[in-house]
Amino acid sequence: MKTLLHRFFSEKEEWILRKADLTETINSLENPSRGWYRIYTFLAEQMPDFQPMLWCDIEGDTLVMVIINIGAYKEKELDEAALENIRTILRFFVKKHYEIVLRITYDHEGKALEKEPFFFSTVKEHFLQLLPVINEYAEHIFVYQGMLIGNWGEMHTSRFLQPTKLKELWSILKSNLDDRIFTAVRRPACWRMLHMNHETDNMGLFDDAIFGSENHLGTFGNMPRDSVSWDSLWCKTDELRFEDELCQRVPNGGEAICGEQYLAVENPGSTVETLKRMHITYLNKEYDKKLLGIWKEWKWEGTGVWQGCSLYDYIGNHLGYRFLVRDVEIVATDKNVKELKLEIIVENVGFAYFYDDAEVVLEQVNEHGDRKERVVSLSNLNWNGGSIERYTIDISMEKSSLYVFMRRKRDMRILYFANHMKADGKVWLGEIVHSEV
Repeated sequence: MKTLLHRFFSEKEEWILRKADLTETINSLENPSRGWYRIYTFLAEQMPDFQPMLWCDIEGDTLVMVIINIGAYKEKELDEAALENIRTILRFFVKKHYEIVLRITYDHEGKALEKEPFFFSTVKEHFLQLLPVINEYAEHIFVYQGMLIGNWGEMHTSRFLQPTKLKELWSILKSNLDDRIFTAVRRPACWRMLHMNHETDNMGLFDDAIFGSENHLGTFGNMPRDSVSWDSLWCKTDELRFEDELCQRVPNGGEAICGEQYLAVENPGSTVETLKRMHITYLNKEYDKKLLGIWKEWKWEGTGVWQGCSLYDYIGNHLGYRFLVRDVEIVATDKNVKELKLEIIVENVGFAYFYDDAEVVLEQVNEHGDRKERVVSLSNLNWNGGSIERYTIDISMEKSSLYVFMRRKRDMRILYFANHMKADGKVWLGEIVHSEV
């Protein structure tokens, strides 16, 4: 480093960076569009009672799943009272500053064949009524799951699962839903059936049977990809390879279940590897309690700051994206323009991606308190967990302190790093000083 700096300076002086401590912390980060969630279920025909959940804003979660049951309207249109109740429900969670994973369904008890309309035309009419209401809250809805049908809205055990019907519902959804909202279907095979030309859009996946069995309770099949059609169920290995590719662009989440063979075939390392391959962004923090209890007892066996922490804490803090400033260096100087070239190295250590646009911003504060902000990067920060990005930026050649922070572009919300930070989310990188040699 000194050799490089002397190349630019004839006088006996050089600028150096006294680096701050950039050690990774094990702090939980209240970042949007990721993390644990709880489920809150409502009936569309009833005025919602929020009293039992008024405490929910002190838990530190940024996501909730809202399930709204419209089964009372199986034989009629949704009336204005039902639509207004839905608005009231969504408004409540918006005011609590949550992002919402939304599922609207005819059934939340595993009785879809009893609760769904007899005529498919009624399902389509309901969908067309609901989507304008959902769009009113598009800024706050992260994912819309399912297409009304199936047990628990999970797109199985329904009279309306024929490809022609699902394609009709998908056509309604993608034509009328605000494109800021991600959609999700229950199985990869369903996604492929709706994308026969391999085209991509904002549709992701949800899996409510992760670890429930070898095939995630029917989420996957038994045959290798090469032996069956594009829209068939594939074996777990091939399905995970598919999800690994698909979920670089769209989120995946759901529930984990303690299957009969879980303890016999899984361990902390294999559990995390599956969640990473699926790029899991959000998980139910209340189900399955047996499995969650196992994760709380197991210790993370890897190296680093997480060694010895519970697997539950490790998983929770790596759901979705988790950005870490790994290092910062002066890589060059330009005496003529009085600028230093700085490189900031950032790693995503989470399971998944950040599926939005964000800014990485450098703040330089000189000894007089003058501040300069420069946008280092403006992009979709969707590099994979474990991947590293290097940002290079020119800064003023003066004694100063350096800070870096990130913010989501659409609402300027701060995205917290996994480093020690100031209260405003800024990471101190160190200070630029000059020294005589």
